[in-house]
Amino acid sequence: MQVYARDVPWYDGFPEGMDILQILWCPFQHSYDARGVPYNGIAGPWVQVRYRHTADLGDRFLTPPEPVAIGEPGYLPAPCLLRPEPVTEYPHPGVLGEEFEARVEEWEMATFPDPDYPEEYESRYSWDLSTAPGWKLGGHEPWNYQGYYGPVRCGTCGSEMRFVAAIASREWDGGTKSWAPVGFLEGSPRDRRQCQEPTDVVLGRGETMRIFTCSRSSDHPVISDLM
Repeated sequence: MQVYARDVPWYDGFPEGMDILQILWCPFQHSYDARGVPYNGIAGPWVQVRYRHTADLGDRFLTPPEPVAIGEPGYLPAPCLLRPEPVTEYPHPGVLGEEFEARVEEWEMATFPDPDYPEEYESRYSWDLSTAPGWKLGGHEPWNYQGYYGPVRCGTCGSEMRFVAAIASREWDGGTKSWAPVGFLEGSPRDRRQCQEPTDVVLGRGETMRIFTCSRSSDHPVISDLM
């Protein structure tokens, strides 16, 4: 994925003097216990994050490079033209503490009860308001199913890491369809699939990769995981 700063003015992760963000990966499975692999226990593509300045590139990227033809199934993205769109999202309730999470649950139970099962309710905050699904740059990191144990920290210096991007197998699912582009839910199944899976990327069992970089030094290894 390559993004220019001019196209995402709301993203504040560009280091001073840099205006291009590139997320690169090797499209083969890398074992999480291999030497130096920056993963927290889950295998996947090897990821690097690069920030560059257009003035330093000259005319090298006037013609986009041809994508490689080999790799693991689901690790070769279909070429896409990005049209970034800013959205408003809120943190996952679990990140904000047990008291806030309980208040959210109480609101959901009172506001969105299941008519067939009165003791149950729809998790509308998590589905419709927090941690937007799909491919995204910045914002609040998707929820890790392993639980929240505090911010992700750099393995080199211990600093809190910056959430850079989410690389998703799908743009939304049955519980988060409110994030789908307007009009596509009413289209044909083929149109919905093309919109829901535009890149053909499939990670794990249809999971999402979270990518973090060190907030102190871009030379420190990236940390990525699947959720």
